[in-house]
Amino acid sequence: MTARRTRIGLGTVQWGVDYGVANRDGRTPPAEVARILAAGRASGLRVLDTAALYGEAESVLGEQDLGGLQVITKTPRYAHAPITAADVDDLKATLDRSLARLRLPAVHGLLAHHADDLLAPGGERLIDALRALRDQGKVERIGVSVYDGAQIAAVLERFTPDLVQLPLNVFDQRLIADGSLARLAALGVGIHVRSVFLQGLLLMSPDAAPVFFDPWREQLRAWHAACAARGVLPQQAALAFVCDLPEVSCCLIGVQSLAQLEQSLAGLDRVPPFGATQFACTDPALLNPVNWRLS
Repeated sequence: MTARRTRIGLGTVQWGVDYGVANRDGRTPPAEVARILAAGRASGLRVLDTAALYGEAESVLGEQDLGGLQVITKTPRYAHAPITAADVDDLKATLDRSLARLRLPAVHGLLAHHADDLLAPGGERLIDALRALRDQGKVERIGVSVYDGAQIAAVLERFTPDLVQLPLNVFDQRLIADGSLARLAALGVGIHVRSVFLQGLLLMSPDAAPVFFDPWREQLRAWHAACAARGVLPQQAALAFVCDLPEVSCCLIGVQSLAQLEQSLAGLDRVPPFGATQFACTDPALLNPVNWRLS
């Protein structure tokens, strides 16, 4: 089996904005980012996922040594229809700004940040623009960030992306159950998984989770009990579950400190396979953080 840690990539949203239900420390300082990247590179991590919408994340990365790392960034959000020629110009200009912030001549990947932009009337303009940027050598691979199987099916009716970023974790197994993961893999699409820790909820003590999560508190307790019974940390179990899926090419995690990265990777390749079918949930109120009401 491929070493799990070689499938790990680093999400960077915490390095540009305050993010995550379990985040109590705010943005990661640039000096700590440098330590995280150095340790990640030494451990075999190669993928960095960022976005123009992640606050200062691209600028922070531009101050770092990115040699040997595959940087993936994303387009703006348009959220209107139809998509116009002006939107295409904005996409191109945003990528140029991203490259300037990152201090890179090109990036490994460029994803449409919101799949619905590609599916809107005129969305083919954005798809054509992505293809043109790939042809120009400004990006190596193009794709889209999605939320559910319906979006995946609709995108595939328009084009076959090189990369798809999607949510998946021990609670959110919908894209396994509906066949989306297998379909993408059969088409040769690179699959990058986000939300492996469900914004950190899977790592929190069940009793420390906000009141909003009361309906699922017993499920959270059962998850932690299963990890304890197998003698593994929740982050190791969550990572093992996703990394062992043969369709997955990269498992993105967000860390705020070197200590968090080291804790996630320590002994990861020795963790026994972690079956998690019993934790699967289909309730969007839990699985999509957009629906969380924390204040």
